[in-house]
Amino acid sequence: MLAIILVVLAAYAFYQYSVWTFDYWKKRKVPHPPPVPLFGNIKEVVLMKQYPGHCHQQIYKMYPNEKFVGLYQLRMPSLLIRDPSLVKQCLIKDFDHFFDRGFHTDEEREPLTGHLVSLTGTRWKLLRTKLTPVFSSGKIKQMFPLLLDCSDQLRDFIKTQMGGKEGVLEMREVTARFTTDVIGTVAFGLQFESMSGDSVFRQMGKRALQPTVAGALAKAMRCFTPKLFDLLKMRTFPEEINSFFTNVVSETMKQRTEANYGRNDFLQLMMQLRDASGADIAKNDIELNDQVIAAQAFVFFLAGFETSSTTLSYCLYELAKNRQCQEAVFNEIQEVMKKHGELSYEAVSDMIYLEQVLLETMRMYPPVGNLCRVCTKPYRIPGTDIQLDEGVSLVIPVFALHHDPELYPDPESFIPERFTDKELQKAPYYLPFGGGPRICIGQRFAMIEMKLALLRLLENYTFSLSSKTPPELPVEPKSFIMAPIGGIWLNLNARS
Repeated sequence: MLAIILVVLAAYAFYQYSVWTFDYWKKRKVPHPPPVPLFGNIKEVVLMKQYPGHCHQQIYKMYPNEKFVGLYQLRMPSLLIRDPSLVKQCLIKDFDHFFDRGFHTDEEREPLTGHLVSLTGTRWKLLRTKLTPVFSSGKIKQMFPLLLDCSDQLRDFIKTQMGGKEGVLEMREVTARFTTDVIGTVAFGLQFESMSGDSVFRQMGKRALQPTVAGALAKAMRCFTPKLFDLLKMRTFPEEINSFFTNVVSETMKQRTEANYGRNDFLQLMMQLRDASGADIAKNDIELNDQVIAAQAFVFFLAGFETSSTTLSYCLYELAKNRQCQEAVFNEIQEVMKKHGELSYEAVSDMIYLEQVLLETMRMYPPVGNLCRVCTKPYRIPGTDIQLDEGVSLVIPVFALHHDPELYPDPESFIPERFTDKELQKAPYYLPFGGGPRICIGQRFAMIEMKLALLRLLENYTFSLSSKTPPELPVEPKSFIMAPIGGIWLNLNARS
């Protein structure tokens, strides 16, 4: 009998714990959907049955007349923002209240998590200041010859894979090999050779981002229950990945120093920053040691190869469905190449319609479906008497905003020409690279990389839908990055 009573009491205590915070929005009279005990409003996401961007889009659509909506991510009170002006207010004007992304880091136990995406507070600000010049247009122009070499390898790889004038290829794997080699060349100064074989770097990239139940659970706990994450000594990535990338970066820098050798890549620029800092690091500065540099190279690799390759494959998919857009890109490539006479940084930059095609792809398929910010000090929502407490998270529903017909007429149609209005890509509701001071530092690099890859593909081949690819692409629910289940298979025909 005592055992039964204890079980009942334990169950009751657990239930109370699971719903303890669920009066947060009710007290503040903020509209919100009813939460499910323990899961809050993201049950299908937690059970890995639904992509997070789609989950938040459902909530977004439930309240068409509201500027913001309350929700619970597990037990965590979160505020989903629907109003573009409030998005801008929080991401830019009141950034000092929403400094952090809410990603837990432990630089001692998991050194590779100490990167620009996850760092918080002053440490993030110091590192961002140091790294911003590394991604200037001038520095990217210096890296262009390296990108050009990778694009040549992409062209040769396609030709080899085709074996003739036509064939069927899974383009997400093809573009992932290309972007892996690009990041390898530019971030690590190494030839990853993903195009010529299944390189160890390609394998490591797959392991780091392979959508698995265990991996998704670890990442969710790292965000929503960081104390439990640490208590259970869980890892964001396997120790093997941490050791591999740390050793690669350390050994490469050591070899360059001993051989007095340098090249125009990300790693060299990081080494220059490290050497310029000298041995005397001020108390309010951040030391660019091997561990910190390895973490930045790792996130450049991780964020760079997967987001760019997925965007490229989605773009080719839409161009295969919209042949008039595909031919318009090809015609622009021909005209710009005739004007410049060679494939240069300036020529790629001049391809405006090609850029619009990519911008529209990222509107329809934003790499990350939602942005997250955490309230770092109490914040009163403008025009209301509602105050957010420290620790409450903001959800900026990027996928929902990008598919809102009030913001983008006919949002499910691929219309690159909508970005002829240059102000549209500056709008507070267009957020494929994030927004505010924490916007993606590598967006210029990503655009040049993707434009160059598309140029190489479209100048040599036409693309059409394969019977292996369904008309509507299902999204992998276990993936943090928007990715299609089963890849994207397309027919390729060589241009004469």
